[in-house]
Amino acid sequence: MRIQGKIALLAVLSLTVAGLIAPAAHADPTPKPRAELVPAWDIPGPQGSTTYEGGSPTTGDQRASAPRWRCFLYVSDPTFKKRNGQWQVEGTGRQSCTGAGYIPQGPRLTLQRYLGLGIWRNVFRTSIAWSHGGYAETRTGWRCAGSGSEEYRWVVDGFAQGVPRARAHAYSLQYLRVIC
Repeated sequence: MRIQGKIALLAVLSLTVAGLIAPAAHADPTPKPRAELVPAWDIPGPQGSTTYEGGSPTTGDQRASAPRWRCFLYVSDPTFKKRNGQWQVEGTGRQSCTGAGYIPQGPRLTLQRYLGLGIWRNVFRTSIAWSHGGYAETRTGWRCAGSGSEEYRWVVDGFAQGVPRARAHAYSLQYLRVIC
């Protein structure tokens, strides 16, 4: 009887421990994606923000004149948020212009994923958020596809249609390492 009692006690204990360790029947079996910001490790161009400008042409005997217009371009670091039940890499691009002759103007956001060996691939691009005023902004998100560990960065391109047409870009200060 003592052996049967010990066997019964072991069976009860193993069931209790198994219940503590095993996930509940209604729990989601897929792990929650994780993300962390990492400092940019390559510097392909201006980071975070930049300015660009347009001026009147000068001749050799004239001094350079002040620019007719100036645009300030900003890009956010990537963030990782859950929207409508799906994880997304989100970002914002803004452009603010002053002066005369730049209209229409606007920013465009591009999300890039690191492939390795210094190569970044465009995975998502917005259309240009054209504005006939001095300020334009675009915000967007891209669904995390569940492909393992990836690094992402946002690039904002600013466009001003003044004569001549001008363009500038800036890269996010930090990259987002995502494990989907």
